[in-house]
Amino acid sequence: MYKSIKNSPIVSLFVKLIFTSVVLYIFYQQINKLSWIEIKKIKIQHPLSFGLAILLSFANQYLEYSKWKNILKFIDESKYKIQSYLAGALTGFLTPSLLGNFIGRMYYYPRMKRPQIIALTMLSNGAQFIASIYFGIISLAWLGQKQLNIPTFEFYIVSIGITIILLLYYFFDNFYIPIPKWKTKILPLLSNTKEFRLKLLTLSIIRHIVFSTQYLLLFLGFGIPFSFELLGWIWQIYFWSTLSPSLLMGKLFIRESIALWVLVPIIGHPEIILSTSITLWVLNQGIIAVIALPFFKKQV
Repeated sequence: MYKSIKNSPIVSLFVKLIFTSVVLYIFYQQINKLSWIEIKKIKIQHPLSFGLAILLSFANQYLEYSKWKNILKFIDESKYKIQSYLAGALTGFLTPSLLGNFIGRMYYYPRMKRPQIIALTMLSNGAQFIASIYFGIISLAWLGQKQLNIPTFEFYIVSIGITIILLLYYFFDNFYIPIPKWKTKILPLLSNTKEFRLKLLTLSIIRHIVFSTQYLLLFLGFGIPFSFELLGWIWQIYFWSTLSPSLLMGKLFIRESIALWVLVPIIGHPEIILSTSITLWVLNQGIIAVIALPFFKKQV
């Protein structure tokens, strides 16, 4: 009975609602402290850096699209690549942590292909999750280990152990099967996918580097001085926001709250931190969701 309660969608939703409410309250408290006079003073001080950040939005979307193309190639589908990708971008935008991107994608294909599309899209999302955790662990080992007040040796042992477990789980387990009756359709597909999984993970790692660099360039554009440590702190923002549940719109407010929590003690300028984080959200998620609106298809 305890197990059924624990796995109940209602309980899961309730926990997410509580968490999101707490985050929104903290976010409200944080922005209440902001100076609107300082916000009005914010301007782009380095247009080149800001322009490069905008260009990297295309690279970010291209890498995610490349993962989707690899999925379609793997299941011998060549139709509706762009249309289904854009539809998935919209449904991902409207679901927790962007994980619902398979919803828009699958409706462009026959029902017999949908279980494979769902499973492989979840595999792709899992690769991006691992990339965020991997870079976050690097950041904690590099900059943030003292924050946790953990002895260095024990921290490294735990970090290496978590990394190995995640990689073994990703490469050798067939856990991306959301509905048990699909096992007969999906298990043969997942039985020999090591090279395919490596390709997804590689693209996810490159993509993480791209949008982290994009975040850094936006800070530079708004006048924050360059430092490699700032990039490390950005990795930590993605680490904590990846581990945080959300309800919709790609961690909006959650990542902003975490960014303020992580960066204000380091660089100050909460107004710039908030402006940078929201600008990144618009570039990487808001714009693509608007572009995708005409491509969402309810029925096939």
